[in-house]
Amino acid sequence: MYRATPTIVGLDVGTTKVCTLVARVLPEGWDIISFANVPSQGVQRATIVDIEEATAAIINSVERAEQSSGMDIRSVWVGITGHHIRAFPVEAGLKITDEEKQITQVHVDALIQMAQRSLSIPEDHSILDTIPRQFTINGVSGIKRPIGLSAREVKIQALVVTAATSFIQSLTRCVRQAGLEVEGIVLEPLAAGMATLSESEKELGTALIDIGGGTTDVAVFLENALVDTFALPIGGNHVTRDLAIGLRTPIEEAERLKVNYGCALPEKVGSDETVEVTELGRGKQRPIPRKALAEIIEPRMRELFEIASERLERKGWLPLLAGGVVLTGGGSLLEEVSELAQSVFGLPVRIGEPLLPIGAPQELKNPIYATMIGLVLHGIKHYRAVTEVIQPWWRRWENILRRLKRLLPW
Repeated sequence: MYRATPTIVGLDVGTTKVCTLVARVLPEGWDIISFANVPSQGVQRATIVDIEEATAAIINSVERAEQSSGMDIRSVWVGITGHHIRAFPVEAGLKITDEEKQITQVHVDALIQMAQRSLSIPEDHSILDTIPRQFTINGVSGIKRPIGLSAREVKIQALVVTAATSFIQSLTRCVRQAGLEVEGIVLEPLAAGMATLSESEKELGTALIDIGGGTTDVAVFLENALVDTFALPIGGNHVTRDLAIGLRTPIEEAERLKVNYGCALPEKVGSDETVEVTELGRGKQRPIPRKALAEIIEPRMRELFEIASERLERKGWLPLLAGGVVLTGGGSLLEEVSELAQSVFGLPVRIGEPLLPIGAPQELKNPIYATMIGLVLHGIKHYRAVTEVIQPWWRRWENILRRLKRLLPW
């Protein structure tokens, strides 16, 4: 019997780019079919400001991915971020009757609903996701998978993430106007964490800092769960604008200089290094010390890290980050940016490149694609969870036979 190979599509609608990734779900992993990256339109500081322009950019990105894959894309997993995102820790408890004895998915769902109802959601906000941190059963905490366990009482600690309803509606409208269905809307720092962090980092405590074009997302992972997230209204575009103003050069030229010659630490730049800068309005080029770029870049990047560090310390997370800090997103590509971050946080810092399947294009092993790849990983995780529940008889036998082949010596 022929069965079509399931595919998952991730759509990252950012301030500077719109990325589409088409992936195939395999019995033992996944692989990449195609991807596309086009300039973004109609989005400023991770907020949609022009529906028609944003829709056009989505269509452009998706059509390019379709051309590369030779398939029609009908639905996507979409990322969401922005300063409107809010995160609230919640708790709820439930008593189990003698007749029920064991914890079921029904109990877990009831706990999540109780936790959500206990929260006073901000006006014009909707619940985006509820992420369990741990369960406590009969007074024993730290339990991750309670289903099937016997209990008299079960409690949940979770993180409820909300987003502006108007933003969700605008994002959904753009995707649907592009002729696509929304499989789900995923918190972008959660997706980026799935793509870049190891299980040990998520378990021991790590702050993921995703430096985008318009905003910077900060997410804290601890005990293998997302425990906090917030967005800062500073991103790579602010650095570009600082360079444009400081050097009196067009925005496009400032972006080129940042990408090709930018450095986050002036002391790391040789005194004899120079770059050519196009003058604003005149089109002429003039040489300037490369260190001058770094002297403009460093204060803005230091400000970003200091704000993030202050927020993490105020919330009590900083001492718990045994895994340190992981930088991802386009801003993490700045030369010496990890060294600057380490001097601010006082913690180990590394650059988070996305984890890819064997045979994937190496150009995707780049922090700018972390969210896009994480969206696909989230979609695959959801697909596997659903298919395990509604698995047909022939799929169950396939899985049994596959396990037997591993165990038996033939």
